[in-house]
Amino acid sequence: MALVSWTLLVLGALALAAVLVLLALYVRRGILQRDGGFDMCVRGDSRDGWSGGWAFGIGRYREDTLEWFRTFSFATWPKRSFRRHELVVEGRRQPDAEESYELPAGHVVLVCTSGGAPAEVSMTEAAATAFVTWLEAAPPGGQFVG
Repeated sequence: MALVSWTLLVLGALALAAVLVLLALYVRRGILQRDGGFDMCVRGDSRDGWSGGWAFGIGRYREDTLEWFRTFSFATWPKRSFRRHELVVEGRRQPDAEESYELPAGHVVLVCTSGGAPAEVSMTEAAATAFVTWLEAAPPGGQFVG
């Protein structure tokens, strides 16, 4: 009888922990999006220890920086930051056949360089238009191609 009680107690604690984790992620996402955040995926880079695939996240503009936060993270700081004066959009394309399964529907891929290093981001058409407008609105000395 005691074993059953302990098992139920442990299972209940695990369920409560899972609910609290999901609630924390939900609240964090709400806070980031309330501050002007938008859905944005970033292609991984081996320098960051990623496999090179797409990672889901939330982008947000802060002065002359585009900050990107991973969706499934508790970190309060951005995983990647793109400085506006170092960011150049080389082109825009539709996701290829493989990417269309990895990326949310309606996303476009922006092929960029950031500080001379390649960077690919994906976002909705509306967010991409806002992104390009943000880049074009940079003070003199900024770069934009495409």
